[in-house]
Amino acid sequence: MPTSIVLWTSSHERIKSAVKILRDGRISIIDFMLTILDPSELDFAYNRDWIYNRSRQEKESVIGQDKKGNLRRCLTAYLQTRVVELGYWTGSVPTQSPMCPILSSFYQRGTLNSTMQNVVVPKAPVLHHILRCAAQSYNAREKNKIKDCSTACNVIITPLASQRSHHSTFLTAPFTLFLRTNGASRQTIEALYKCGLCISFTSLLTLLEKLAVHCIEHARLLVCQPHVMCYDNINISTSIFVEQRSDAPAKVQSGTFAILYEVRNGNPEHMRLSPMLNRALDATEISFATDVRPTRDQMGSFRSQLRIHVIEILLANCSNFVDYNRSMLCHGECHKMPQGYRTKQFPLWTLTIDESSITGNTAVIHDVYINQLQMQHHELSDRAIPSFNDQSTDARIRGAKTLWVKDVNPFTRLQVIKLGFGLFHLCLNLVWALLHVHRGSIHQVGSLSYFFALLDRTRLGCEHPDYHTLLATLMQILRGIIMNAWRKECGHISLAAFASSGPTANNLLEIADKILVTHATPIHEPSKKKQTNKTLFEMDSEPMDTAHCNLQLLTCDLLYVLELTSAISHGDWGHIEDILGTLAMIFRGAGSNNYCSEILHFIFNLKKIWTPEFANIMRDNALVNLTGLEGHCMPIDLNIEHLIKFLKACLAVYLNSLSLIDELRCYTVKLFFSAKGIYSTWDHLGDISATVSLLQNIKKQVRRALSIAYHGLNHTTPNMTPSIWRVANKVHELGLHMFNQDREENDSVKPVIDVLAEGEQKLKSSTLSTFNRKVREMLAGKGYEQEEDKLLSAAFDLTSTTTEDIIHE
Repeated sequence: MPTSIVLWTSSHERIKSAVKILRDGRISIIDFMLTILDPSELDFAYNRDWIYNRSRQEKESVIGQDKKGNLRRCLTAYLQTRVVELGYWTGSVPTQSPMCPILSSFYQRGTLNSTMQNVVVPKAPVLHHILRCAAQSYNAREKNKIKDCSTACNVIITPLASQRSHHSTFLTAPFTLFLRTNGASRQTIEALYKCGLCISFTSLLTLLEKLAVHCIEHARLLVCQPHVMCYDNINISTSIFVEQRSDAPAKVQSGTFAILYEVRNGNPEHMRLSPMLNRALDATEISFATDVRPTRDQMGSFRSQLRIHVIEILLANCSNFVDYNRSMLCHGECHKMPQGYRTKQFPLWTLTIDESSITGNTAVIHDVYINQLQMQHHELSDRAIPSFNDQSTDARIRGAKTLWVKDVNPFTRLQVIKLGFGLFHLCLNLVWALLHVHRGSIHQVGSLSYFFALLDRTRLGCEHPDYHTLLATLMQILRGIIMNAWRKECGHISLAAFASSGPTANNLLEIADKILVTHATPIHEPSKKKQTNKTLFEMDSEPMDTAHCNLQLLTCDLLYVLELTSAISHGDWGHIEDILGTLAMIFRGAGSNNYCSEILHFIFNLKKIWTPEFANIMRDNALVNLTGLEGHCMPIDLNIEHLIKFLKACLAVYLNSLSLIDELRCYTVKLFFSAKGIYSTWDHLGDISATVSLLQNIKKQVRRALSIAYHGLNHTTPNMTPSIWRVANKVHELGLHMFNQDREENDSVKPVIDVLAEGEQKLKSSTLSTFNRKVREMLAGKGYEQEEDKLLSAAFDLTSTTTEDIIHE
């Protein structure tokens, strides 16, 4: 093109001509500029230097009449606009995956931050980078290692994406579930929905329904494999009115909540039913000497455990032993759960069936497997299904087995259900039995009531004491008694002097063994034969110290509670099995005949009915660990109690959201009346129950991602050492560890029954023979007669808040 023509052509035309040259050469404008700005391209150094000539740009910008001075400003403004649009657009690309699988998979395996990070960064990298730069400067990102803006950036992007597409609910859906499970009201959720942080309340209910169906599908996959099935009743209070009209629903409505667990060490071949049915035909009776009484190895193992417990009490409550080397003082392991193992649970829909009867239990099992899990009778007829429940539920299932003994197949005869007792209810009833044996009165030295008053725990003397408070107090009393025993038997003027002497591990073990023999072994009364050979004068002249003997019995009994709770938390079934026969004797001596019979049933099945492989499966699955953390094992029946408590809390939030107009809502909303009627509430409870494991996991992940502390910043674990030493000092002051036949308090102290010796005598005399006779009749289909307890049923308050949560077992 001639020079004269170029001079007279406008700037716009010259740019068009340059763009045409670039287009003909298949060069984009971005590639053209990047090539010029590339420092490695030396041919364009002059052009690059001209662009970066800051003095000239500043001069031209000051003059303000040349457009070249605004190049940097115009280019920056244009790129900012386009980049933001690009980042916003890419961030709103909807995912075509449904939310149910995403929630169930991501929140079972990952964390909230990792889930959002994997979605946000690939979809909106530019916008994510812009937000990070806006949230933190370069120096802050380099130097501040505590503050992280990742969560804030992810939270900003995801609501923007959900505004563009309703499919993008990676934050809003789980965050809504998190708020709901923490008690957020309907109006709160709706307000946050308008702000783009939540889904609507109606969408929340729909999401819960779909999640419930998805969780049930996972349970249907599990039921085709070896699994454990447990269930318990759930009681919902529907009204606080004392008077009920004839057409109103019951004040307390009962349902049933079932849950499946994946079997640990489960082999389908080892869980076949037919070999066990054949063994039942040739089963022999159990005897006290070979089946109930602990073996020599079991007694030695239990003794070793007690010695370590006694030493641990000293090391934990004496400040002079804080730095003591404990490597040689460890508990032994006997059939312990593997470290890091996590139990997988699969909750089911809550049923409106009341399981407090024989027919109710039959209906529950049928509904779980046939209606919910969609199984057929022939698919279940040769499977053994472990089930761990409380004693009353096990007794009703046995009654149902005798009722349907001539039915058409093993499933309808309930022969597929293999029963085990729940260890939580076993421990609960053991504490209740010992409470009534050792309660005494406040004026009786060394009794539990005396120690309750000493520790200002007078509420434990009420009709429905709090179980957890009672258990903790009993352990404090035991530790106080043991600490004074250490002070007496250490051979030094004080424990501080004993610690300064540098005792070895063997020294501690020897003294611990002496404490167990001297202060935790009751002095048994002479046999009746020896008593009859004594004259009346000889019997009256025998020295007695009732308070001292009662303290020995209390220490001995509480050590069994300590070993049971310790073995449960550490997931060691072997140590529990070591004392099963002894616990049966304690229950029988305390008057709790049903739990004695329950333990005998388990021992009979373990040694006579079940194959050795299936017996090990029952041992392996009596305890669960949902976290995989050491020391966090729990009884399988305690886990379902926790879930039921969680369900009640969620249902209470739902009921409070039904009616916001009526000013008397606080008195009437607890009624199950809503727009859809009573059954819609049970349906909602069923949706929550089926997703309870998922909801708890989401709650944990959101709390962790947002750095919300589980405890308050000022939370400290209560120090129980002062209470322990208060008991120890009182025992020392009264001299209860010293035999004193002239003790003044002996006149007002009543002797406590030795439940272990009493139970052993009753088992040998009649209980065991009666049990064997009833088992023969049950196997023959002649019915099963349940024992009658001489002890009142346990009535503990597990929550200290509502009366319907009082456990009667």
